[in-house]
Amino acid sequence: MKEVKENVRIRATVALIASVSFFTSLTLFTSLTAHGAQRTVRDKVYTKEQATRGAEIYGTYCDKCHDPAKLPEGKKPPPPVVGAKFKDNWQDKTLGELYTTILTTMPSDASTVLTPEQTLDVLAHLLKLNEYPDGTTPLKNDDAMKATVIVK
Repeated sequence: MKEVKENVRIRATVALIASVSFFTSLTLFTSLTAHGAQRTVRDKVYTKEQATRGAEIYGTYCDKCHDPAKLPEGKKPPPPVVGAKFKDNWQDKTLGELYTTILTTMPSDASTVLTPEQTLDVLAHLLKLNEYPDGTTPLKNDDAMKATVIVK
C-alpha cells in the first residue's frame, strides 16, 4: 500500500512538472509568434528609391550643417549622422526617436519644415549612408517603423 501511494505521488509530481513545462513552452511560443523577433535597421526597412529621394532632400536642407566642409565658420558642428559615432549615439534607440528628432528639430535654423514623407526619405538616406541594407518595402510612419531598433 505504501508503494502504491509513493508511485501515485511520483506520477502526480511528474505530471505536474510536465504540465508546467508544456504551458511555459506554449506561452513562450505564443509570445514569440505574436510579437516576432524585435525588428532592427538591419532588417531591410527602407527602399533604394526612398534613400535616393532622401539624398536630394539632405543635399538641399541638411548638408549645409552636417557636412563639416560646408559648416559656417564659428558654428558648432552638429552630432554626426554617419559612422561609428552616429551608431554609438543611437544604439538601442528607435527609428521613431530619430524620426521625431529630425521632424521636430531639423533644420536647426528653421529655414524650412520637412514633411513627414520627406523626413522618412531623409531617414532612409541616413540608413543607407550608415550601410544598413535596403529592401523592397518603404519606411512608413507607423508603429512598426517607430519600434524599429537602431543597432551597430
